[in-house]
Amino acid sequence: MAAERSRRRMLREAWQGRMDSMRQHLADVENTPGLTLLCLLGAATGALCGLVILALHTGIHLLQDPLFELFGVSGGGFTETSVAFRVAVPLLGALLLGLIVEWVLKSAEYGIVHIIERLVYYQGVLPVKSAVAEFTMSVLALTTGQSVGREGVAAHTGATTGSWLGRRLDLPNNSVRTLVGCGAAAGVAASFNTPLAAVIFAMEVVMMEYTIAGFAPIILAAVSGSLVTFTFTDVHPRLVAEYSGFSPIELPYLAFVGAVVGIAGAGFTRLCGALVPLLAKIRISLRIALAGLVTGLLAIQFPQIMGLGFDTVNGSLAGQYAVTMALGIGVAKLIATSFATAAAIPGGVILPTFVIGSALGSALGTAGALILPGDATDAGLYALLGIGAMMGAVLQAPLSALVVILELSGQTGLVLPGMLVVIAALVVSRRISVSESLFRLLLRRRGLDYRNDPISQYLRRASVLSAMNRRFRIVEPKIDRAALDEILENKIDWLLIRSREHRASLMRPGDVARFLNQEENDQIEEIDLYKIPGKRMDAYSIHVRASLQEAFDMVNRNEAEALIVERNVVGSNAITYGVLTREAIDGTYRP
Repeated sequence: MAAERSRRRMLREAWQGRMDSMRQHLADVENTPGLTLLCLLGAATGALCGLVILALHTGIHLLQDPLFELFGVSGGGFTETSVAFRVAVPLLGALLLGLIVEWVLKSAEYGIVHIIERLVYYQGVLPVKSAVAEFTMSVLALTTGQSVGREGVAAHTGATTGSWLGRRLDLPNNSVRTLVGCGAAAGVAASFNTPLAAVIFAMEVVMMEYTIAGFAPIILAAVSGSLVTFTFTDVHPRLVAEYSGFSPIELPYLAFVGAVVGIAGAGFTRLCGALVPLLAKIRISLRIALAGLVTGLLAIQFPQIMGLGFDTVNGSLAGQYAVTMALGIGVAKLIATSFATAAAIPGGVILPTFVIGSALGSALGTAGALILPGDATDAGLYALLGIGAMMGAVLQAPLSALVVILELSGQTGLVLPGMLVVIAALVVSRRISVSESLFRLLLRRRGLDYRNDPISQYLRRASVLSAMNRRFRIVEPKIDRAALDEILENKIDWLLIRSREHRASLMRPGDVARFLNQEENDQIEEIDLYKIPGKRMDAYSIHVRASLQEAFDMVNRNEAEALIVERNVVGSNAITYGVLTREAIDGTYRP
């Protein structure tokens, strides 16, 4: 029996040693071994996320198909339903959602804003409970035709998958942060079949930084997430863009179209920002029900705003709508989505921006045919460019928007008009909405902000393991002279003094050596390290998984001079890995 326990202990120690080695590599992902490990974990995160998207797609159909059959709707979706259906279903669905949030969940924390918040303030730790709740709620919201998209829940569940995987492996928080970005990218890629745009979206909007160490694993996550859903063609949107090209004579008009869509994007952002504090005064069940009622009333005239909206986007790309109808759809969708977003109905805003942008672009393209000479304009082309312009204006993510245009069309010839329209929309929207994306605005409405200066970016990417000093020895406050002499012979940098009162201090060996070398101290057999002359620094404990950003914040918050990097094992016992001083943290930043 004792031999078996000894064998198990040895196996646990060997496993812990291998895991510590992996965590050490991941502490600085700029090195090749760390980056390789992170890429493998990113691919695994993307694959898991792809399975979640399949489950989401299945859940929507399991609820929506019987609902349509019950009311005799077949083939046409929400546009073929009666007026009573269009009003009652979104209202009752929203009321049910509101009651679930108010009575069961007690909070409304989900979506991409929630991901960014957890990245900034909680080291990328996303509760699984919140992801499961959003998954369930989003299925209900999308089934009942609320004006939201599915990419919010896709990104949230993907990011939670990455966070869960990182925490299960007990990885450093800087690696968990990257895996959260991997999950968000995989969720968007699996939803729209736009892996490249998903990668740039994750870097540009969610993580708000571009690094090689971040790009590589996120690319693999987007690829693996897309591959899981690739064979299930009905999971991906079937957006068909048909156009006859563009003429140089259209360029001034294209800039005008971008500006108009930019105004719409800025209006959407500011309307959401204005509605959030107003609706916050109402109990959450009633505010969500109000958003459902707004959608239902607008759907009386424009049923195209209900549901995911892929058919509506395809109708705009095909030029099926007259100018007034296309404008009506765009404005109605903008209002409905503003209320849904401000009321915190679970879902996303990217797909609604597709509907708004394609409808407004189609309307402007059709109107342009009456202004420009010959057959210069094409409603389908303008609808496609409108998607990118609206997305860029709302998210303040021009690269993501441009790549979406290219991936949806498969035509590199759209680079020039796409760049013109997206940048025109971006410039105008930044002028009107004070350079804020919708997500940044919603964060500020929660009283939060996002530090994104270069130093903060670097500190978030690095672990305390990459900067700590391992040349230390743990000693008791009172120690025999012979034992102390033996320790000092090891050429260490720090003495870590631990007392039974759990007090911890750091002391330089040189100060102790000078005291011992004084002639009057030759006869002292027991040394009290707290009483001899020398500088002692009180040290605070920080977890081995922490990032340098967390260490920096702890040092400033506690006005500390040093931290001890350690991991609690059982009770009060701990494994100490190293010592981290304020000077070491300040000296790690490499611009």
